[in-house]
This record gives sequence, structure tokens and C-alpha cells, in this order.
Amino acid sequence: MTSIFTLLWRDLRAGELNILIFSLILATATVTSISLFTSRIQNSILDEATEFLAADAQVRSTLPIKDEITDQAQHLDLETALLASFRAMAFSDTGMQLVSVKAATQQYPLKGAVTLANAPFGESYTVTRGPAQGEIWLAPRLFSALEISPGAQVTIGDAHFTVSAVLVKEPDSPQSFFGVAPRAIMHYNDIQATGAVQVGSRVNHTLLLKGSAPSLKALKEYLVESLDSHTHWVGVQDGNRNVGDALQRAEKFLLLAGSLSVLLSGVAIALAARRYAIRQSTNVALLKTFGQTPAQITKRYLTVLLVLGASSVLVGSIIGWLLHWIILQLLSAVLPSGLVAASAQSFITGALAGFVTLFAFAAPPLLSLRHVAPAAVLRQDSSSGIIDPRIAALIGFVSINALVLAYSQDLMITGVIAIGGLITLAGGSLLAWLILTLGKWVSAHFSNAWRLGIANLKRHQGFNAIQIVIFSTLIMLLLILIDTRTSLIYQWQKQIPEDTPNHFIFNIFNDDKPVVKHLLDESNIQYSQFYPMMRGRLTEVNGDSIAPRVEQTESHMNYERELNLTWATALGGDNTVVAGSWHSETDTSIVVSAEEEYAKGIGLKVGDSLTFSITGQQVIATLGSIRSVQWDSMNPNFYMIFNQPLLDNTATNWMTSFHLPKDQKIFVNSLTRKVPTASVIELDQMIRQVQNIIGQVSIAIEFILLLVLVAGILVLITSVQATLDIRFQESAILRTLGAKRRLVSQVLIIEFSSLGFMAGLLGAFGAQLSLYFLQTKVFQLTFEPSLLIMFLGPISGALLIGIIGWLSTRKVTHQPPLTILRSLQ
Repeated sequence: MTSIFTLLWRDLRAGELNILIFSLILATATVTSISLFTSRIQNSILDEATEFLAADAQVRSTLPIKDEITDQAQHLDLETALLASFRAMAFSDTGMQLVSVKAATQQYPLKGAVTLANAPFGESYTVTRGPAQGEIWLAPRLFSALEISPGAQVTIGDAHFTVSAVLVKEPDSPQSFFGVAPRAIMHYNDIQATGAVQVGSRVNHTLLLKGSAPSLKALKEYLVESLDSHTHWVGVQDGNRNVGDALQRAEKFLLLAGSLSVLLSGVAIALAARRYAIRQSTNVALLKTFGQTPAQITKRYLTVLLVLGASSVLVGSIIGWLLHWIILQLLSAVLPSGLVAASAQSFITGALAGFVTLFAFAAPPLLSLRHVAPAAVLRQDSSSGIIDPRIAALIGFVSINALVLAYSQDLMITGVIAIGGLITLAGGSLLAWLILTLGKWVSAHFSNAWRLGIANLKRHQGFNAIQIVIFSTLIMLLLILIDTRTSLIYQWQKQIPEDTPNHFIFNIFNDDKPVVKHLLDESNIQYSQFYPMMRGRLTEVNGDSIAPRVEQTESHMNYERELNLTWATALGGDNTVVAGSWHSETDTSIVVSAEEEYAKGIGLKVGDSLTFSITGQQVIATLGSIRSVQWDSMNPNFYMIFNQPLLDNTATNWMTSFHLPKDQKIFVNSLTRKVPTASVIELDQMIRQVQNIIGQVSIAIEFILLLVLVAGILVLITSVQATLDIRFQESAILRTLGAKRRLVSQVLIIEFSSLGFMAGLLGAFGAQLSLYFLQTKVFQLTFEPSLLIMFLGPISGALLIGIIGWLSTRKVTHQPPLTILRSLQ
């Protein structure tokens, strides 16, 4: 064992392990810092998004929350608050208005704050408690509808309340665009005094929960057995489809960037390890002549791997933490204040990435040294006995994709990266063949430097093919990240432009529709088309009750509730048909299109006969198509869209959306005064939340792009370093034959620039193909081919690899030929 550490120390002092150690430290540091940074961003996004629930999670029910659920939550040290929501009439001395009442205990809200004001549209302030008993908070437009001022008395049912504040914003603002009347908040204990809630009343009960993730998970598992059809668990991604979809998409962006860094780290370690193994083959041959057995050789290099792995991963983890901390300080002006702490899993992820990449890429060539024959000490072929690089690459490819899958937990992202890698492998082999085919033609039409440079490419065709694959993979990953930062983020931002509708008005009946249109036109407010709506419930599929399907589904959706149904002949721009075909205007029978997740949850298929109950009447429709919906686009979207009006429009009401600047908010009062039955909901808070998520993801990807660029430059340097011995030899021969130092430098620049150009071209094609699948399949966006990538790939490849290659091999031209030839003997 002593001799093993002695030899290891000698290699360290000689610099034989410098590249391998640096590669491993950078790999661990890169993944650790990315994991820490993205973990903090993700945790902060999730923590901020929980404000839409006013809690970390909710238990919702159409029946009163059972005492045993509340007791279990408190037993798990979870903070709780109770809510009840119902509709009732509010009366003043001069008016009346249908309101949506929220009754809350004093602990409400558990997350976020309620924004209040002392006068309608006056200066606001925040509180983190519910109203006191006997008090009520009213939405601004109720003051004009009831013709009252703050401090007045209003009546709900049998109880009288003092209007103590204007309700500007509640953290858990209504999550449905439909059927919401102006909000009023009172104390939970005042429900009984109103007499407004009787047996058979439609009341929604909610238990708010706040606490640690393990406690929430334990309560959720406890509720699995006790939840009935009336009660369900709601997490941050379940509570609001718009924010939930934005969170899922943000997570995929960050996971994609992190996964690409893992792949690059593996390539750097593989190149460094193979060079070290080749340089060790002579030492191994000597050790065998002195009596060392293959088992002892294996033990020696396994110890080297373990020592290097443990020390480098430890150092890399520390550097990763410091790096992420430095970036946080540099970006403190643009990052949200009070970022949530990262999960401990981030350090485990970095260490795991380091060890997996080390043993997947470094172990095959090092452990194969046991096969080096003693006679190799007399041979010129230093790679004799080293594992075939193609086999080592296969081991590394499988291992790294397994690591990417474990890291991203997304099969689609892993598949896209794997397919992109295979394409670059095939493309690299094709380009190597083209080099051989075009070599003679190129040599005959260019200068001496070009002929020698192209001849070198042809002479080392096999290794150049490997380098083209490595370089093209690097360029492909960088182009994907650059496009992710620009094109993909831009597409996402385009879905929520500055004039995104921030108000929805609904419950517009047929007689009120002309009035609403006139008010909007009179105020020069741009609005979307009017969508017809009906309330209905899916009851049967192919003549059978949906109850068995609902019992077996693993979806979080409540399939027994009423849906908002609509009909349209044109498909919305944020909807994509994934199965079947969109309505034909010539269809005379009733056809319906279902949202993809809703249909998948209960196993709906194109051609199924669906029975709906609408205002007590049955409507039978054929499922003609299934659509994917971009819920975070902030446009009106529906689970079910029919091809024609239902029930002669007798139960139809209408909705529309419009953008209203802050200084025009008073328009809402005049609208609701003219059409008191209409309901308006403001989405400013939700839009700001989604835009904030996009901004944070953009910053995170910029940070990751910087780290991946550093890792990529390391890969380039490592790849060039692996060929230094060959280039020293070729330089010595050329110099001995009378070639000037300038000519040798030109040959190196031409060789590396040509490699870079071809690798860049291949990387650009691989990036375009990968981005097609990423944009259309992973992020559900529209594919937009980028001419910039096709131009940037070859040019940047030639410049980047040409410059780095020349800088890394400059010493080749400065070494005297005699010194080089003696060192190679």
C-alpha cells in the first residue's frame, strides 16, 4: 500500500494527474454550484408560488373538514387555518349585491399577506391576519355597488357587519375564472350568525397547512386512506393551472441546463483519464517485469481512483458552494431578496455526479492497464493494452445518460440528449470519411501550410473523428443553452406580453352582452372575443357511468365537479390537437374536443360517446379530438369545447377578457354598476408571478451557461492536451526537415480551425434537431428554426477551437527538435 501512495505522490508531483484532478474538481464544482443555485431558485419560486394557496398546501372539501384531519395536522406540528366559501346577498341601506363570501379564522393567511386600503383605490397596506369578529372586508367595486363608504354597516343573512377595510388583494385569489362574485371576507366564527349556510347550501371548506415538507408528506399519506370523493389534497402546482404549468416548465428549463453540464463534465474526465492511462502503460509494463500481478495493478489504480475521487469531490463541493455564493453576490441586484436555502440534496447531486463520471469515464482506461503486457516497455505503441476507446465511450455514454436521467428525472430530456449525442457520433464518423475523400483534392489546390494541415487531418483520421465528435458535442450543448436563453425564453415571454389580458368578465347573460360591448367600446378598451359558456358535468362514457373510472384514476383532478363548457369553430393559438382532428364546420352531429390531461386521467379516447348533464338535461357528443393546452398563456381555455351551441343557448352566459392599466381600474366600478350580475376577476398578481418565474429562470440559465462554457473550454484544452505527444513528434520532424516555426504554427491553426468548422457545422445540425424535440415535446412551444445557430456553429467552432488549439500547442513550436526526439525515444 505504501508503494501505491508513493507512486501516486510521484505522479502528482510530476503533473501527470493535474488535468484529471482539475477536470474532476470542475465537474463536481460545476454540478454542485448549478444544483445549489437552481435549488435555491426553484425553492424560492415554489415558496413564492405557495402564496397563491395562502399556505404550503390545502385540503379542500364540499363538506366541513373532519376534526381528525385537523388533529393529525397539529400532531405533525403543522400550522392550520380554516376557510369556508359561499355565495350570499350583501345589503346596505341603498343597495344589494351578490357576493362571494370567504370566512376565515384569525390565522389566515399562513403564507403571503392580505392587501387592504382605507378607501377604494386608495393607498394600500398589508396584514397577515383575518378580520376580527363582527368586521368585514369588501372588494373595491362593492362600495359603488352598495353605495357605501368604509365604516358603514352591511348585512349578510341575519348578521350585521362593520366594513372595516377595503379588500385590495388576497394571496389565494379565486383560482377559477368563472362563477366568482365580488369578494367579501369575514371571521370564520360569524358563519352561524348569518344563517346563510343551511343544510344543502353550496359551501366549499378549506384547511390551510403550513410546515416542513416531511410533515406535509406524512399528512398527505395519512389522508390517502381517509379522503372521500368530496375531499382532495391541493399542492402549489395543483391549485392553479397557469402558475403550475409555469413552475413545471421552469423546472424543465433548469434541469435541461444542469443535465448538459453533467454530460460535459464526463467528456472532460474521459479525455484526461485516457491520456493518463496511455502515459502510464510503460510504467505498468515495467511493474510487471518486476513481478507485479494484474490483481496488484488493478488494486493500485483502483486506489488511485478512490483517493482522487474522494479528495477531488470534497474540494469540488467546497468550490461549488463558494462559486454559487459569489454568483449570488454578483447577481444580488437582480435576484429576488431572501432566496430560500438550497436543499442538502444539491451536495449529494454534485458528489454523485463526480463519482459516477469518474468511474464511468476514468475507470475503464485505468483498470484496463492490467492487460498491458511486460513487452510493451519495448514497443512504441503506448496505447497497447488500453481498452478500445469505442468500448470506453459506450460505457461512458450509457452511464452518463443514466446519471442525466437520475438528475433530471425526465425521460424526454434524457432521450433528446441521448439522440443528439448519437447523431453527433454518426456525423463525426461521416465527416472523418469526407476528410479522407476530399483530402487529395484539397491538398492540390492550396498552399503548403494548407496541404500539411489537411494532410494531418487525413493522417490521424480515427482520432480526428473522435475529436470532431467531442467538439461538436460541446458546441451542440452550448448552442442549445444559448438558444434556451434566447429563443425558448423569448417564446415563453411572448405568451405573456405587456398587454396580456389582466381582467376577465363573465356571467354576462344574453341581454347584457350588448351593454358590456358598448361600455368597452366607449372606453376604447381592447377586448378578446366573447366566449359562450355553460355549466355541465360529464356523467357517462360510452353509456357507462364515469364513477369506476374516477375511482381508478391517479389524476388529481376532480372529475365529479361541474365544468365550464364552450363551443367554437376555430382552434385557439395556444391549443394543439394531439389526437383526432378538430371540428369540421360541416359536422351536423354534436362533437366535442377534450383537454389532454383531463382525457388521459379517465382514459378518454377519440370516438368515445360522452354524456353530459347540463341544467338537468342530457347532451350526448362524440369525442372528436384531444388537445394540449398552454394554461400559462393567460388566455381563456376550457377542458371541453363543442362544435355547436347547446340547448338552443337558453342557459348560455358569456365571457371576455381585456387589459386594463392601473390608472383605468375605476372602469370596473362603472361596468359592475351597469351590469351588477356580471363578475370580474383581476389577474395582475398571477401575471406578475409567472413573469417573475420567467425572469428567475432566465438568470439561472445565464449563470449555468457561464459554468458550462468554462467546462467546455476545459474539454477543448483536455482534448488538445491528449494529442500533444503526437504533435511534438510531428513538429520535430518538420523542423528537422527545414520547416520554419511560422509554418508549423500555421499548420496547427489550419488543422484546429478546420476541425472546429466541421465540428461547429455538425453541432449546429445536432442543436437544431435537439431544439425541435425540446421546443415541441418537452416545453410545448412552437419550433422556430434558427439561421443564427447554423451560422454561429461553424464560425464560432472554427474561431474557438482554432484559438484554444493554437494557444494550447504553442510550446510545440518552441521546443528544439533534438530535445523532442530524445524525449520520445
